[in-house]
Amino acid sequence: MPLNLPLLSSLLMLFAGLTLTAGASSTPDPAKPWTRWWWPGSAVDEAGLTRQLEQFAAAGLGGVEITPIYGVRGAESRNVAYLSPRWMELLAHTGREAQRLGLGVDMATGTGWPFGGPWVAPEDGSQKLVLTDGRLVGAPTNMKVKRAAPGAEGLVIDPYSPAALERYLAPFTAAFAGFPTDLVRAQFHDSFEYYESGWTPALAETFRAMHGYDLQDHAAALFAKEPADPVFTARLKADYRATLGKLHLDYLRAWADWSHARGWLVRNQSHGAPANLLDLYGAVDIPETETFGSTPFPIPGLRREWTSTRDIPDPLVLRMASSAAHVMGRPLASSETCTWLREHWQVALAHAKPEIDRLFVSGINHLLYHGTAYSPPDAAWPGWLFYASTQFNPQNTWWRDFAALNAYVTRVQTVLQSGRPDHDVLLYWPYHDVLHTPDGLMKQYGVHDRKWLEGSSFETIARELQAAGYGADYISDAQLLQTRAADGALVAPGGSRYRAVVVPATRHMPVETLSHLLALQQRGGAVIYAAAPEDVPGLGRLEERRAQFRTLRDGLARSGSRVGQIAEALAQLGAVREHAAAAGLEFIRRAHDDGHSYFLVNLTDRPFDGWLQLGTPAQAVIVTDPLTGRTGAAPLQPGAKPQTYLQLAPGESLLLRTHTSAPAKKTAAWTWTATNGAVVPLAGEWSIVFLEGGPELPPPLKTTELKSWTDLGGEAAKNFGGTARYRLEFDLPAGVAADDWLLDLGDVRESARVRVNGAEIATAWSLPFRLRIGPHFKRGRNVLELDVSNLAANRIRDLDRRQVDWKIMHEINFVNIAYRRFDASAWPDTPSGLLGPVTLTPLRILNPGLE
Repeated sequence: MPLNLPLLSSLLMLFAGLTLTAGASSTPDPAKPWTRWWWPGSAVDEAGLTRQLEQFAAAGLGGVEITPIYGVRGAESRNVAYLSPRWMELLAHTGREAQRLGLGVDMATGTGWPFGGPWVAPEDGSQKLVLTDGRLVGAPTNMKVKRAAPGAEGLVIDPYSPAALERYLAPFTAAFAGFPTDLVRAQFHDSFEYYESGWTPALAETFRAMHGYDLQDHAAALFAKEPADPVFTARLKADYRATLGKLHLDYLRAWADWSHARGWLVRNQSHGAPANLLDLYGAVDIPETETFGSTPFPIPGLRREWTSTRDIPDPLVLRMASSAAHVMGRPLASSETCTWLREHWQVALAHAKPEIDRLFVSGINHLLYHGTAYSPPDAAWPGWLFYASTQFNPQNTWWRDFAALNAYVTRVQTVLQSGRPDHDVLLYWPYHDVLHTPDGLMKQYGVHDRKWLEGSSFETIARELQAAGYGADYISDAQLLQTRAADGALVAPGGSRYRAVVVPATRHMPVETLSHLLALQQRGGAVIYAAAPEDVPGLGRLEERRAQFRTLRDGLARSGSRVGQIAEALAQLGAVREHAAAAGLEFIRRAHDDGHSYFLVNLTDRPFDGWLQLGTPAQAVIVTDPLTGRTGAAPLQPGAKPQTYLQLAPGESLLLRTHTSAPAKKTAAWTWTATNGAVVPLAGEWSIVFLEGGPELPPPLKTTELKSWTDLGGEAAKNFGGTARYRLEFDLPAGVAADDWLLDLGDVRESARVRVNGAEIATAWSLPFRLRIGPHFKRGRNVLELDVSNLAANRIRDLDRRQVDWKIMHEINFVNIAYRRFDASAWPDTPSGLLGPVTLTPLRILNPGLE
């Protein structure tokens, strides 16, 4: 059944505070980033929970998602049984304290992942499809919950059975009886990892109802290793796979119904499922994607060692979740963010920014970091941990600068959660083409193995639209059937309006889909075909459906439908094309009643400095630096095709807010700059004092040559993880005309709080490490102080070299990024501190259009 939209609207309003101010509040702020909060063994207590929640709030986080996992060696006596009265007390304490601090709370509907536990009976466990004496039957996969909490180990459930789900949820229903459910925002389901699950007791009956024939009649063909007729087998398996997809969607909706009945939203990672991902993402309140691994962005200075080359996040996959949110009217699209971004303790804040920016331009507006493990105050450093990096926890050396990243995310997400989506193109997702393969049985469509997407017409057109500057959302068959034509536009189920739907070359399209596309055309909607659809999917009632399809396809030819020449057709329809793409910038645009918001980022190796034509009309443009919050009225050549002047170095991003009429409130002018003289190296004697960290504070240092503190000090400096203060006194160059000064810190390992003459300026944590700080200088003598935090890598190496027993987690103790035993003892020195060179560049104010 569809979601209760009035209920969804009212629930989301409870969490719609979009303030940028810090401090306590009774309303969680979804514009702030959240984090996944693992509870090892649920060995938590009230004091420890409050302590960490206060740390989270102080760092600028907006909420947590609680997921209990395996326990800690030596702390077994602290474990709290999952869903026990004591566990529920701790959850309630968490919810109350979160409300006091202005934080939100989500929780996984289970421990570890996926759903399952000791109360799952074998008949409710996941089953695989097997062939026995010529019959298709189910056999237990015997899969257990991954990373389960102590006492919650058990079988994973059948992900195609609402009845099994109801029995699984019974302990939750009992435990939450009388619980103040407003203390929890949403229930969470992780990615589909029910391995080998390809059977459920209702499969045969559902298959017959959907396709009109008995799957048992073709049992041998389904399992043939070398099918005699690959086309027939592909059609048979397509029907089987479509049935699994329908059954999992029913399961997902049953979970959503159960959650909604208790006042909770649902967040779901649909990827990995053997189903149409768009329908799954669209069936929940907050569709969630994930990034796993890192992208080889060519940004100068962005290091990518200590990472996996196997997993590269694909923006086309990321857009599955955000497309469903836009099409179905869901305000939030979330992401599990920065999973295994680099090796443990080799991840800097600067590494996170481009991955996060790629999520933003892919339509994601609600980040959840992966992640943070609960760790009590008495745990020796590095504390309790989860095995999959990134370690977003207070023990990490850069935690003191983490708030700067979170402030950046909050500024951007505040904009991306406002207004409404503003893509002009719907791109049809030919799901049935993916189902038609003669190899294998159950197929999963995930973020790691993307062969299901590669080489298709859909992929080609999606990338071409993106490169051409057109905003596009994907749409499924079921979502398309709910789309209507009105006033020359296509109106999606959630209310978003589009100028056209583009249909890639499609080999298998349902009759109902083609019929509805023709109906949309007849009612004034624009449909553009890369090529005429070829045939119907599946095997059931094949000739009957083919006859209907041929009739419709003949009508397609007679109707004068647009076939081919997609770019030309979109231009004729007036679809908005953003020139930012041709300029090498990535972007996303949202609409307001009086203009638009843009997020722009430069993820290339080339700076952008010039006039940029916008795709939407504007009489004024307000630009905001999301790193600092600095705002001003940008230079503009207004009109139907306005141009604004922008400067974006590699790695930098900006927010634009356009207005179709001049704002009533006057805004100070934004200033762009150009160099006005030679670069001035900051030379002299630097003093270095180690402020906090461990295993011990090295003695102070002095140097006239900036290099890693591992090369400047002794063993204590080589093993140190933490923060050191660099101090330099220097004279501002006399006789140099400058409207401003650019401070370039050069190579920073890894973040730096900047003070000039005692005044806090900013935290430099992302590339390029440059700041405009002219107003803070004075004639003559000046003092520059930099509190630089390094990675924790050298400190971890020291523990392993001394064979300190810090890997104290049960089950999967600790592994490296290759999922092998973690051992840092042979790591080389990780460069740390301020490597420079540090320079000053005199700047003059530009007057674009007058120069």
